[in-house]
Amino acid sequence: MEFDNYINYLISEKQYSEHTVTAYSVDLKQFEDFINKVFGIDKAKEVTAPMIRDWIVSLSENTISNRSINRKISSLRSYFRFLLKADEVSANPLIKILPVKTSKRTPVFVMEEDMSGIINMEYKHDFEGIRNRLIIVLLYATGMRKSEVLNLEEKDFDFEKQEIRVFGKRRKERIIPIHKQLIDLLNNYLDQKTIIGKFDKKLLVNKDNSPLSIQQFDVIVRDSLLSAHVDRKSPHILRHTFATHLLNEGADIMNVKDLLGHQSLEATQIYTHNTIERLKSVYKKTHPRAEYE
Repeated sequence: MEFDNYINYLISEKQYSEHTVTAYSVDLKQFEDFINKVFGIDKAKEVTAPMIRDWIVSLSENTISNRSINRKISSLRSYFRFLLKADEVSANPLIKILPVKTSKRTPVFVMEEDMSGIINMEYKHDFEGIRNRLIIVLLYATGMRKSEVLNLEEKDFDFEKQEIRVFGKRRKERIIPIHKQLIDLLNNYLDQKTIIGKFDKKLLVNKDNSPLSIQQFDVIVRDSLLSAHVDRKSPHILRHTFATHLLNEGADIMNVKDLLGHQSLEATQIYTHNTIERLKSVYKKTHPRAEYE
């Protein structure tokens, strides 16, 4: 199976992130290895729906989660749509392939009191300490994705208007407001960056002027969240926290959708579950008849 043209299409036309392109590539290679080993074929036009179903069964038997299986099906579906438009296949074998059932997952988030402690905890007063505090506040104050933060450049900030220009999935631009505390942290960090002579166009760098890597970013966030009462300690948890706290304080869900850069309201509605549970708790504690059956 030939993937090069499709991968170039994802990068140049769809403008998918490096992380997404890598995920698609891995999924397609896994499928190619499977059909080559099991059925002895290597051409996309020879792929049939029963072959794809066998692949899905094999993934399930190898304890791959249904959520991950659905992502792999989506990768394959997108690839065959591309081939169909390019007249390289006569039909899409995934037409009758349905996603496997998954349970709805409630987003994990950090409680407000824990988040306050994380922001106000003692960081080192050197370049790295100032940068690390900035990362945590930036994630919580804006709800940005990890890739969006790592791709930020100094020119994306407008301190006078108190806003950031962010490029999300498929390079879709959105504007996010920022508060004074974040601006103060940014100015402090930029001063430190200038003092040590760091002029890389990327906002977040190391002391040797190299851009901060994904792995370094993850470690910084994980270490900062050690005191939080959450099972997972990833950058995305702070995105969940941003959205949940906004909704808990009465923010309009459509505004939260725009701030997160979601294309559909459905993606934002997963956060309403936490808000409803909070309302139930408040009701139970405050309504005079709540304890009566």
